[in-house]
Amino acid sequence: MDLEALEKNKLSMKREDLMIKYKSFLLITLVYCSLIGVHGQKTPIYINTAFSSLLIKATGAKISGDLYAADSLYKKCLKLNPKSAVIHFELSGLFRTNERINKAIEYAEKAVELSPLNEWYLANLAVLYQQNADHKKSAAIFLRLTEIEPHKVTYLFSLTEAYLASNKFKKSLKTLNLIESEVGVNQDISLQKHQLYVYLKKKKKALKALQELVDESPDDIRNIGLLAEYYESLNKTGKSIILLKKMMDLDSSNGLVRLSMFQHYYKKKEYTKGLYELKKVMQSFEVDENLKKDILSQISYDQFSPYTLNDVNSLTKLFINVHPNNSEILLFFGNLKFLQRKEDSACLYLRKSLLLNPLEYDAWIQLISSSLSRGKLNQAIEDAKLASENHPNQPFPFFACGLALNSNQKYDLALKELNRGKLLVIDDHILESDFYQQIADAYYGLKDLKEAFKNYELAVNLNPKNSILLNNYSYYLALANQNLTRAESLIIKAIQITPNSPTFLDTYGWVLFQKKEYKKAEEVIFKAVMLSEESSGEILEHYGDVLNKLGKIKESLLFWNKAKENGEHSEKLLNKIHDKKYSE
Repeated sequence: MDLEALEKNKLSMKREDLMIKYKSFLLITLVYCSLIGVHGQKTPIYINTAFSSLLIKATGAKISGDLYAADSLYKKCLKLNPKSAVIHFELSGLFRTNERINKAIEYAEKAVELSPLNEWYLANLAVLYQQNADHKKSAAIFLRLTEIEPHKVTYLFSLTEAYLASNKFKKSLKTLNLIESEVGVNQDISLQKHQLYVYLKKKKKALKALQELVDESPDDIRNIGLLAEYYESLNKTGKSIILLKKMMDLDSSNGLVRLSMFQHYYKKKEYTKGLYELKKVMQSFEVDENLKKDILSQISYDQFSPYTLNDVNSLTKLFINVHPNNSEILLFFGNLKFLQRKEDSACLYLRKSLLLNPLEYDAWIQLISSSLSRGKLNQAIEDAKLASENHPNQPFPFFACGLALNSNQKYDLALKELNRGKLLVIDDHILESDFYQQIADAYYGLKDLKEAFKNYELAVNLNPKNSILLNNYSYYLALANQNLTRAESLIIKAIQITPNSPTFLDTYGWVLFQKKEYKKAEEVIFKAVMLSEESSGEILEHYGDVLNKLGKIKESLLFWNKAKENGEHSEKLLNKIHDKKYSE
């Protein structure tokens, strides 16, 4: 597990937060200056009544949000005084607002050319270069600003960011040292310096940056932990242990302390002790929730992880106890339960996750499919309806709901769901075929054979290799004693796709029975009986039927009685046995 990468990512996020804070301050200041107008330039402006009147109107239009009018009025001002730096600055701000960066830069450069020492014009241009990813030019302007205002930390931070963006790490370090001389030792600055020194392979300076941080705040557990981890990375285990002991003495219940202990044991491959510490980490409030999540993810998906599925299960439960509303971990735990073959529990956690974040469509599919596969039809219907509410343009929830309603013999309701969902299918012949099959099943349940067989045909045309569909349609035609030639062609195709299926052979035998081809039917159904090992009462009854038609009365009674013992048979079976004769 790459624990160092996790920590570096966390530190990088802290650095970005810090930079964003100062950058946001600079942007807000620039916007404010743009709103009120910056008219205190040292170069005299062209003053006359017309210019002043237009400038006031333009600024008023800008403040009220009428940027089109402001643009027009500022450009009229520019015609009266083409060398007005403030008008170029204002037009730059308008183009920045409209996200026309190149045009904004053009006016900003002219404003700086006309008033090269104006702080706000320079800051505006530097930020525009930054937004345009021209970090070299941005750094050059921020450097000028630090020369004009050497004690303004905002500009120093922006300069550091520009240097980092252009991979000028040594210059960035020099600037960070200047910031530190202004504000003192600061955790974020020290950590950034440490990372840069590590990157530049200057181990002593990297160590010094952390040591200064610890010296500044000797009881700060986080700083001690970072120093201990760095000593570990340098294989200076003795110094690391001293620091870890100090952390434990300061606050052994602190999650950050436990995190450092876990990392120490993990590196030493003392995984049992590491697991004990990691459990403490998961129970803590001091360790960042996302960092915990990242650790769980790594120990779960790393193929070389020393921890078992049960270990991950225990750790995740502890995490959820502290963070019960983390939808990602609830989903993760649900998937973990699926791996443990605990589907009821898995679905429970998936539902909790989806209640918090219903946008995870794949989780809905997994949840609904699990309920259907386990015969939990009412639950599947409920889940499918919630899924369709949150994903109204996805066809699967409607299909699943229709399938479950069909299984519950609520055919009218099934048709409503299926007909809605069918309209959402795009370029998916298989799914469209499945919809038509379910629609056909619903009509068959309603005893509307005409509509049923019409929709079965549509389903077969879209997916002619679905052997189950071919079998069912063939069997229903045979039961209705309709279009037996079509029924025979369908079941022959099904058997070609899925040979040696007792159910399919039984269907074929029954088609032949309806065609009065009893001898051939006997051969086919006998094969079905053998393949099923006499486990299907329906096949046994059918075999008795064909034997009876062939005049083998004693044999037919034997198989009818076997079907009776099996319990799976038609309502007419007892009459057949009593009369010793097949009846339709």
